[in-house]
Amino acid sequence: MFTQAHAINGLTVTKKTAMMAGLFFALTQSASAGWEVQWIDSFEGSRVDWSNWTAQTQANYNNEVQCYTDDDYSAARNYEVSDGTLKIIARKQTQNCATLGGQQKTWTSGRLNSKDKQEFLYGRVESRIRFHNLEAGTWPAFWMLENRISEQPLKGDGDNVNWPNVGAGEIDVWEWFSNEPNTYITNFFNVSSCGEEHRYSYPNGGSDVLNWHKYAMEWTQDKIDFYVDEILVVSQDISGCSQYQEPMFVLLNLAMGGNLGGFIDPNLQLATMEVDYIAHCQLSDSSDASYCDENAPRANDSEPNDSLASVELSLTQGGVDTRLVNPAGGLVTVTASIEQGEEPLDNYSLYWQADELPSPQMQGTTLQFEPASMLDGSYSLQVSLEHNSNNQLITRDGLDFTVQATTEPSDPQSDGDSGGGSFGLISLFSLVSLLFIRRKHLK
Repeated sequence: MFTQAHAINGLTVTKKTAMMAGLFFALTQSASAGWEVQWIDSFEGSRVDWSNWTAQTQANYNNEVQCYTDDDYSAARNYEVSDGTLKIIARKQTQNCATLGGQQKTWTSGRLNSKDKQEFLYGRVESRIRFHNLEAGTWPAFWMLENRISEQPLKGDGDNVNWPNVGAGEIDVWEWFSNEPNTYITNFFNVSSCGEEHRYSYPNGGSDVLNWHKYAMEWTQDKIDFYVDEILVVSQDISGCSQYQEPMFVLLNLAMGGNLGGFIDPNLQLATMEVDYIAHCQLSDSSDASYCDENAPRANDSEPNDSLASVELSLTQGGVDTRLVNPAGGLVTVTASIEQGEEPLDNYSLYWQADELPSPQMQGTTLQFEPASMLDGSYSLQVSLEHNSNNQLITRDGLDFTVQATTEPSDPQSDGDSGGGSFGLISLFSLVSLLFIRRKHLK
């Protein structure tokens, strides 16, 4: 669905309602085939990899009490990447939620989705998760949506379908309510009468959620199987279903209270959903892996290469690190911080992809733009660091941000879905002389 382009104004995005490659892949594999990783986020590093994820800051459903943020940088951050895991952290703190028109919310939390960045058709989608809290009122979830849903980020490329119509159906892989702690839910939401809710009972009750478990969905054209660790939870027949035959994206979020989360323990101040990895796999005759995890072989031998240079984006306005841009707040600066690998940086070139921005000014590792003409909404940009003699050696980072003019608080309730660096090694002057911008157009 997402066509990468390493250009300033050269991005072309189109929706694909079918992916011919691999359409019948799962049906033609031998019985001895195992799982091969097509994509994995193992949450290494110290920040969310925004080239994989969007913080869905405009989500407002089910009378929930949280304001979803994109904060992975402040002391009160709602996403923390450390020690090889992602922590989605809900914090009890009242604020006027800027991305919801100033609506007052009593908690902040996190909701990530991979729409337009990592999407999948068939195979196995797996995540290793534990939850840190048993207090009432929390609602963590690992789930999927069809890729034409009219939800953030909106690209205008066919993503105009309302939940849960064809193109905007939902599958819940793991959904847990602390007010009903002894079970978790797998479920379907669609207009095609496909699938049904099934609850798995934890052997030791609600306390099992505190332990690591692998939650997974195996998806073919005819059925969907749900697993916890090695246990088949339920198999659902979707043969003849008019939905779930097109790409879907994943979501990870922690909701608080509302119609479904229910009563929140008044003593609860902080809740954490921890994710070790999330991955998508396809069957391969060359693999015998039972799980879609970090130990499974990777397609194209795509093991991480620590010797490569890496790049990380940050955005500031008025000297403040932020993801919420005020169109009246003056010039915005985006900086690409580069960490050198084993090779010299003059072996690399830096490419900005910033087609959504008004007249961006790029100089080496810095991009600036004036947001005064921008409409309220969600925007994204990417940067790629490519090896000059081997275009297979590439590292990327993406950044999503919201433009929001100051408004008076409002209190709408939306309908919709159910769910749930620093340089160090080289000076900026030297980098500017080594890195340059060149235009490409890739469709």
